[in-house]
Amino acid sequence: MSPVPPVPFERLTALSLVVDHQLCDRGQQSRASVFNLCIEAIAFGREAEPELIGVRARSAAHLMLELSCPELGESALSELARACERAAVGR
Repeated sequence: MSPVPPVPFERLTALSLVVDHQLCDRGQQSRASVFNLCIEAIAFGREAEPELIGVRARSAAHLMLELSCPELGESALSELARACERAAVGR
């Protein structure tokens, strides 16, 4: 299996905008923690077979965010998880 290329800067910027939008009422530390969890979920997803990358990144993000940030509502969790999926697969 070949090494996974890094996520392009544009995708990380788009993810950062979603994190900022969903957590606009929280501090910088909270936003940074959520962003880091998203990066971990994306990395986990990108280790999968190409057809599973998106689902794996989205599922990992949803689970980790739900466990780490139970105060986030379902809408925010879903939007953040979908943003992780898009960043992982490039959509």
